[in-house]
Amino acid sequence: MVRRRMSDRLLRKATMFFFLFCLALPHLPSLVAANRISIIQENPEALLAQADDSYSKGDYKRAVEQYLRVISLTENRMFRSRAWMGLALCYFFDSELENARNAIRRLLEIEPQKQISPLFYPQTFVDLFVEVKREMGILESPEPPAPLRPLEPAREPREPVQEKPSAPPIPVLEERRGGHFEVEVHFSGWSIDPAKSLFESSLTKKVTNEVRDHLTDKLRGIYGSSLAPSSYTSKLSLDSQGSNYGLEIRYYPLGYRGSFSIGLAIEKTHIKVPVQGDVTQKYADGSEAAVKAEAYVKTSPWTTHLNFRWDFLPTWRVSPYFVFGLGVGPLAGEAKYEYTGTYKRGSNQDPVEGGETKTFDDLREEGDIELDLFLLLHAALGIKGEIISGLMAKAEVGFWDGLLFRAGLAFRF
Repeated sequence: MVRRRMSDRLLRKATMFFFLFCLALPHLPSLVAANRISIIQENPEALLAQADDSYSKGDYKRAVEQYLRVISLTENRMFRSRAWMGLALCYFFDSELENARNAIRRLLEIEPQKQISPLFYPQTFVDLFVEVKREMGILESPEPPAPLRPLEPAREPREPVQEKPSAPPIPVLEERRGGHFEVEVHFSGWSIDPAKSLFESSLTKKVTNEVRDHLTDKLRGIYGSSLAPSSYTSKLSLDSQGSNYGLEIRYYPLGYRGSFSIGLAIEKTHIKVPVQGDVTQKYADGSEAAVKAEAYVKTSPWTTHLNFRWDFLPTWRVSPYFVFGLGVGPLAGEAKYEYTGTYKRGSNQDPVEGGETKTFDDLREEGDIELDLFLLLHAALGIKGEIISGLMAKAEVGFWDGLLFRAGLAFRF
């Protein structure tokens, strides 16, 4: 009986342990990971390696936090020296020169004989380092010349001693400072071919009606007001052509490291939409007028544009980019049509011609145009490449109330 009770207790305990183990099993990876992170965070050597990695990626803010954590965790002179050196470089590249000076001072308090070379660090940082050493009274003196040694008899050459390679220094990013502003000039070709189907029918119908009305009024003045239109046919098609040039200034908030920029541009855009084809007007008395019509709508507005651009590879010499923006300007221009053909009435056939030019203000009075402003939507993909330091060539294709092909030159300073 006693043995049975003991075995029952052991069985219940084993069952409970197995149940608790199954509950904890899904959480074991996160517990292990959390423990690993905790160990890394409290390990100065591992944390120092993480800080160096953040620095090499250009994440200076995070690197500063990690270097400061290393300093707070250890009294090891080598670790603290490397951490102060990393801090000095991070502050230098973030243009916090006073913090960089203080970090160099703390480094030299630990390692007063430390020297750096412009082979591995920017010359401006080396100059700052030497300046702080002078301020602290740590003067660099040239090495004394080696004393002359008496001539010795020639010896057999010996194998050179292989020196152990020294540990590599903290990596230094080759970074271009500044570069916040860019001035650009560009020229573009313009076409509405991809989008003309959206308004081709309405524009050709408007031209057809203008030609028919003008033609009928002209014929009524010759043959009498009783001339009544019946049916008509129209075979008009439109095309498009245009150009654009502009001057733009662009601002990069983060300088050469930043991919985002804001541009403000003044643009001159020439747009012309020609329409041509045949129009035939029939009248109730059996007469008929067949003409060949030509028309166009053109405008050349000055517009102001605000756009936003994202460079995909901002630190590379060649980088693709995406740009999106809006432009606005006064809507002014003219519309003109003219026609030539023949009017057949019975056995008679007479030539007929005419035309008219209207400004956009005239069209507004007639209710054909309602807008006073010219609105432009700009969305494009492009690529830019640096020719020489600061001077770049660029090309893009995109949408500019139509299809746009653009090329330009930009100078960054």
